Parts: sequence; structure tokens; C-alpha cells
Amino acid sequence: MLKRFRTGTATSEEIAFLESYFDLFDSEDDLITAENEMEYEGLKAVLKQKIDTEIAVQSTPVKRMPVRRWAVAAAAAALIGSGALYLVKQQATPAKPATMAYATGAPTLRLADGTTIALDSTVDGQIASQQGVIISKEEDGTLLYKTAPANAGNNQNQENILSTPAGMKYKIILPDGSTVWLNAASSLTYPAVFTAGNRTVKLEGEAFFDIAADPAKPFFVQAGNQSVQVLGTRFNVNAYPEDGEHKTTLLQGAVKVSLAGNAIVIQPGQQAICSNNASIRKVNADTEKETAWINNLFSFKNDDLPAVMRDIARWYNVKIKYNGNIPDERFFGEISRSSKLEDVLKILEINGLAFDIKEDVITVGYKH
Repeated sequence: MLKRFRTGTATSEEIAFLESYFDLFDSEDDLITAENEMEYEGLKAVLKQKIDTEIAVQSTPVKRMPVRRWAVAAAAAALIGSGALYLVKQQATPAKPATMAYATGAPTLRLADGTTIALDSTVDGQIASQQGVIISKEEDGTLLYKTAPANAGNNQNQENILSTPAGMKYKIILPDGSTVWLNAASSLTYPAVFTAGNRTVKLEGEAFFDIAADPAKPFFVQAGNQSVQVLGTRFNVNAYPEDGEHKTTLLQGAVKVSLAGNAIVIQPGQQAICSNNASIRKVNADTEKETAWINNLFSFKNDDLPAVMRDIARWYNVKIKYNGNIPDERFFGEISRSSKLEDVLKILEINGLAFDIKEDVITVGYKH
């Protein structure tokens, strides 16, 4: 479309689309900041070189646009089209978006005795103890469990629950040294110390696991009706009830996924998908897409609109409704989770969608 525009062969509809698209970036004065100006200038130079190389510049210029608009537009040119979106990938910074117009609440830790601790308002250092288990919050916010081996036998059935609200993720180091990143609107249930012959945790939502090897104590993740068994490995489990499917994606090691008496073993780069009808299947996985949330990114690759809106709803703590039939669109691209909700919706609107926001409800439809 850009090539046709520059060579004077674009239709009036294509010209109107491009001008509307470029105006979107002109209206965003804060796209270029002191923090990313150098990165932007380097990107602009590379993009200009590619444009000059790949697009034959006519001897008689047609309609030219400011370099800033061309550079930003070129970054998205490959993804312009039906159901395509793109925002320049930003440095993954805090887990919580810079502006959260709708998300509320705080990550919480519920102890075995029923005590609930709001982790965002708790000072660093020791925050609780349970019969020899010391629970601390590190300087970076990580929740850390340490236990004295002599006291380990006193902690059986001491279940703890870590929960995250919409718009936040949280990191925890379990008593065995395993690390878990818990995504937004998720909860992890686990013992204060692993005293049985295995290590079992329960997940609702999504989490990334980096499991400490212990052949004598296999690690199990219970998520809905599925069970994931590992020894020492790195994997992601997506088990939001509203998604209809539970996905286990393996990055390293090997895991066995079981559902309703059936089981499959997956290798790195593969994914086990468990559906509500108790079927289980193995597919090749896009591990970068499945774990993008850890780096504070939304990642969409041929995702339909309901999948995109479910991610948005969980992160910004909003409800989604559809005006009429659900638009049949597919989306590709990455968006920083630090983006404002309004900016994310603006990008989606380029594809002909319309959004009506009333309090915490977004109604999705087509533009008229």
C-alpha cells in the first residue's frame, strides 16, 4: 500500500486509510521521549535506508509526508491490513503498567492460618513465619521462602495461596528453590514446605515455572483437570478457565501432561493443549509468544479478536461485550503492557473496530 501511495497508483480508499493511520501517530506527541529518542533516531535511519532501497523513488514526487511519519509508518508497514496491529516493542520495565485506568487491587499472600497480606504495601524483609519457614519480600518484590531442615516436618499441609489482581504479575521462589512467575488474575496454591514424596502446586490462571531439579521429588502442577509432571525444567502453563483450553509450553527439559486418563510427553518447543472435552494434543509452539507476558508484552500471532480482548480484559480489569456478531479479524504484533488502555484500543480501531467504554465495560463493534 505504501509503494502504491508513493508511485501514485493507490486508490482513494487506500490513501484515506494511510492518511488516517499517519494522523494517529501525529496526534501522539509522547511517542518520542527523552528515554527512547536515541533508539528512535537509529530506527528512523535504518527504516529510511530500507525504504530508499526497496521502493523506487519516482523522478516526479507524488505526495510526501514528514520523515517522522514515514519512519513510524514503515515500522508497521509489513503489518498493515485486515486484523493487523503493531506497536514498537519497549524495554520491559515494571510489571504494572504506567497508567492503569481500571485495574485495582494488590497481589496478596494468604497464609495457612487465614492471614492475608497485601504485598504491595508490605515493607521489604521478613513478612511472616510459619513453624520454621521464613517468608520474606526481597528488594525487587520477589516473595522468598526459606526453611530450616530441622523444622521441615512440622509444616505438612501448611498451604499458602499467592494471588495477583488484573494488571499485575508477581515472582515467587518456592521452598525448594523453584522460581515461579505468576501472571495477572492468577493464583498459585502451594505448601509452605514440600515434605511429601512429591512437590505439588495448584494453578488457576497462568504461570511460568523454572523448577529446581530433585529426582527424588517430582514436581506436579495441577491446573483444572490437567496435571503436569516434571523433574527439572522450564515451562509455561496457561490455564485461565474462560479460555476454553489449557496450554503447557515447554522451553527446557521434558514434561508429561495428563488429562482424563490420557497422557503425552512434550519436548522443548512443543505445547500440550487440553480442551474442555477432555482431549489432549501435541503441537509445535511459538515459545516467544507464549512467554512474552514475562517481558511485559502482549504478543499476538494470528489471534482472533476474542483472544485479544481476553488478554486486554485480564490486564486492564475490564469486561468485554460485543455489539452484534463478533468481528472476524486476526491480529499480529506486540504491544507493551505499559501502554495506556486507550492507546491499545486506538491501534485496534485502525482495523475498522469501534469501542464504547462505560465505566469498566468495553463494547466492541464495527465502525459505521
